[in-house]
Parts: sequence; C-alpha cells; structure tokens
Amino acid sequence: MKNKSNRNSTLRFGSIVAVLLALLPYLFFSYEAFPEDFWNIGWLNRIKEDLGGDAYITGWIIMQKLVPAVLLAIWFISCKHWWYHVIAIPFSMYLFQLIVVFTPFFEYLDHFEIYFVIPIVIISLSLSYLARIKIYDKIHDIDLTNLEEQITKPSDKLFNKND
Repeated sequence: MKNKSNRNSTLRFGSIVAVLLALLPYLFFSYEAFPEDFWNIGWLNRIKEDLGGDAYITGWIIMQKLVPAVLLAIWFISCKHWWYHVIAIPFSMYLFQLIVVFTPFFEYLDHFEIYFVIPIVIISLSLSYLARIKIYDKIHDIDLTNLEEQITKPSDKLFNKND
C-alpha cells in the first residue's frame, strides 16, 4: 500500500511539473498581454518608472528573469544527478537579478549580482566535489580511513601526543 501511495505522489508531482513546463512559454510571453493600467498599481508603478516607464519593457525584463529562474528551480528540485548543486549557481544569478528589479532605488540592473553569487558558487562547487568523491570512492571501493590516519597534520607535529 505504501508503494502505491508513493507511486501516486510521484505521478502527481510529475504531472504538475509537466503542466508547468507546458505553460512556461505562455508565461514567458505574457508581458505582451499586460494592459498599460496594470503597472499603475502602487509599487508596480515604481518598478515601471525605475525601468524606464514603458510597461511593455518592464514586463519583458521581469519575465526574462522569472521564467529561467522557475525552470532552473524545477530542474534543481527534480534532478537526481550528483552535480545538481551546481544548478544553484545560475538559479541564484536569476534570483538576485529578479530581486534587484523589485528593489527600490537600484542604479544599475545586472551589474553587481556576481558578488552575491560568489559564495553560492563556492558552496555548490564544494558540495558537488564532495558528492563526486563519495561516489568515486563507493564505485571503486576505496576506504579513506587508512589514508586519513597516515596524513600528519601540522598541529600533530606541534602537539605530539606521545609527550
């Protein structure tokens, strides 16, 4: 019974992802259908003015950031490969760019986001490399405990345990 409910939830999740992926091209071009009055609502008007005052360009810029971020988020969630942590790098780039669009008083669009992405790059590459090492060790049946015991740390030389 548990296996059947797991299969149903997997099927449900897969169906939702498939429908979302089928609808994303329409979301990508939805800025063409935004009425001019849509951007005259409070904080949306400020975003429109910050992006040049044209509702068409404002919608285009937001969709250029939102749709790839959604696609990368789906890929990150559904990916079963050992390197899936690396997908967080472009996702974070689009996410920071989207945040900048909605942040008041930004001066430059797509200018300083790389500095916010650098820690994510370091963390995701470290996690991916760690996963790769673990898979490699499991495939080749390598036991790293012997190797770790043979490595002497600089602190071991200073603080000899035999003294």
